[in-house]
Amino acid sequence: MSLGESTSRAWLNDRLNNLMAQAFDSSTARTTVRQPARARLQALAAYVKRNQSFLGRVLRQYAWNTVNVRLLDRTRVVEPLSAIFYVTHRCNLSCHYCTQKYPDILSQEVSTEKTIEILRIVRQHLQSLYITGGEPLCRMDLEQVLEAAAGLGFNTILHTNGVLLDRREKVLDFIASLVISLDSMNEGRFDSVTQSAPGTTQRILSNIVRYGRHMQATGRPITINCVIDRNTVDDVYGVMEFCREHNFIFSCCSALKRDLTPYELLEHGGYRRLVEHILESKRRKRLKINGSLEELEYILKFKDFNCYPTLFARIYPNGDVYYPCVPLKTVGGNLFETPSIPEIYRRARAKFGEVPDCRGRCHLYSNITSHFYVHKFWNLAAEYK
Repeated sequence: MSLGESTSRAWLNDRLNNLMAQAFDSSTARTTVRQPARARLQALAAYVKRNQSFLGRVLRQYAWNTVNVRLLDRTRVVEPLSAIFYVTHRCNLSCHYCTQKYPDILSQEVSTEKTIEILRIVRQHLQSLYITGGEPLCRMDLEQVLEAAAGLGFNTILHTNGVLLDRREKVLDFIASLVISLDSMNEGRFDSVTQSAPGTTQRILSNIVRYGRHMQATGRPITINCVIDRNTVDDVYGVMEFCREHNFIFSCCSALKRDLTPYELLEHGGYRRLVEHILESKRRKRLKINGSLEELEYILKFKDFNCYPTLFARIYPNGDVYYPCVPLKTVGGNLFETPSIPEIYRRARAKFGEVPDCRGRCHLYSNITSHFYVHKFWNLAAEYK
């Protein structure tokens, strides 16, 4: 499974969290008791003013989706709100569930200059960028790429396995949020999952704590992404406790098998107990958990959902844009040949047809978020009230 597919909704978390909560932050708490409503409204008005462009885009898309997708059923192709950029397919680990690494997947990387040109093209349409791989830190020019993204005004999330962070810490200067993968606190088991040398897990844990503190000290979130499979079910509790102790955001989903949801996990008693533990932890707010309660139920209990994968434009290192999604292995176009994501989608729809109604092919955060964004928008927004 791609690192980027599991928590790509994090950018939307950040933005909606700001919309629904940042306006009512600690500055509101410092106002006098006599004027709380006025202070809250002033804070909200100030936030809306600062973020008119993003909020306007979200609400316009909500209205468009309501009419064209839900009411008139004209199309399942929705306008993207964020780009998932797989900057490389090289990786220094070999997680058994990953579907986005060499040699299984190979998309030729282009030069630094051309990679930055891809960013310029994407920035014409989008402001939110999710950098993933492979392992992004396997690119020696990642600092330059991230610096260029920051200069272009992107709100960038970096997803990494964390192994090389202590050698490349400058990358943190250019990002808004950090996601690090961790499936188990058990060193032997996680070393086995990643098929890495002994000691790798300890290095990852050390980097998570060190750079997690750095992100928090600079007012930026860090999310720990935990992929669940039959062999690591019992280890997830430890990862959750680790997140609680350090005030990290916990995110989780199941490991796909050949891009498909592992429905057999629902027959695993340990998995069912874990799911209830995660949901109860969310209800009781024992720790910060990515997603709303209802989203988590969809993700972990494998409920049917409507997928609108074009909400997250998936871009490969060479500029290929997938339509409608990576598992279907159909390239809609290349940004160097057609420098417009909407135009690539338009041509791809004419060539390949509508987005298929696959109904639960792969229960990933990004896919389920697309369902909520179109069908349950206010439920999604209410998570961040």
